[in-house]
Amino acid sequence: MVKMSLGVYVHYPYCARHCPYCDFNVAVTRRVPHGQYADAVCAELRVRAQDFMERPPASTVYFGGGTPGIWPAEHVARVLEAIDSSLGIADGAEISLEFNPEDATHSRIKALVDAGVNRVSLGVQSFNDGYLSVLGRRHDGAQAREAVQIARGAGVQNLSIDLIHGMMGQTLAEGLDDISVAAALGPEHISTYQLTIEEKTAFGARARRGERLLVDEERLLRFFVEIRQALSQEGFTPYEISSASRPGFESRHNTTYWTGGEYLALGAGAHGFRREGDGAVRWENERHPGRYMEAAIAGRPAVNFEDQVTADELIEDEIMTALRMDRGLRVQDRHRARCEAAARSLIADGLLEPDEEHWRVTDAGRTVLDSVILNLLS
Repeated sequence: MVKMSLGVYVHYPYCARHCPYCDFNVAVTRRVPHGQYADAVCAELRVRAQDFMERPPASTVYFGGGTPGIWPAEHVARVLEAIDSSLGIADGAEISLEFNPEDATHSRIKALVDAGVNRVSLGVQSFNDGYLSVLGRRHDGAQAREAVQIARGAGVQNLSIDLIHGMMGQTLAEGLDDISVAAALGPEHISTYQLTIEEKTAFGARARRGERLLVDEERLLRFFVEIRQALSQEGFTPYEISSASRPGFESRHNTTYWTGGEYLALGAGAHGFRREGDGAVRWENERHPGRYMEAAIAGRPAVNFEDQVTADELIEDEIMTALRMDRGLRVQDRHRARCEAAARSLIADGLLEPDEEHWRVTDAGRTVLDSVILNLLS
């Protein structure tokens, strides 16, 4: 039985300027039609809510994407009110919003808290000014540290810090120093992502020209292992391949993704997922904000693609996402039927460990997670 939960993801596609590892920056801040975009999101909600009417109230709402922190709080409040009116928002729901350090002011964050935001994910990426420059960020390490204090002063009691590692030239000591600085600031959650190179980005263009942008795989593996150890030593429990938290502060919204929960996506380029019979439907909205807004306001949300997911594909998805988490996959008959023989082999090799209900990836298996999943599903 899949856990019944509903998350709502609101994608805000605008960035203040083009950054080298994002391909979503299609407009500059001064051109954002804030009110019109909120109108479009609320209009899309009125149409899409029909597919989610028999669900429990939303347990999470996540404002992500480019720079949702610059979206005026009045529009965030409008969207939250519309979600509550259409689907309901559960008591104690996690309401998250991504925020860039350079945009942090007391008045801006306080207004968002007053609007209903109760969790802020701060896109620090690094406290090292040199690597922030490489990543194309507009803040420096001092601004990042100050942003944490501003968020606390504005009433944020659930704070996540996002970090990136693996940039060419970065040493392990520098990566671990970012962990130490972040932990000392006292957040409830730390996410540590390996830098990835997407094709339609400035980094992607540089990679195609032959430029090396990532450290070698052996060093990436050391980063992964030692960062998890450092987080544990700082009092953060790693609970997913890239995430660690204080007890009780795991990201409930992201956990919805990893445990097969449904999520209603709103906004340009947003991805959604709903179950349908024995299978499911995944979709991505039109990525261009202008075309998205025109369609949504007209009452016909524009879809970039929509995929029907078969029951077998859904089982594979469940296995792939659940094994990202330290608690592993709660094994059902459908999983055993799909890959029990492969699981036994991986258990014998010390890459999976079973208990009465779960298959978990071992420490050794976690360093080769892609290979473990491939072997399970092949």
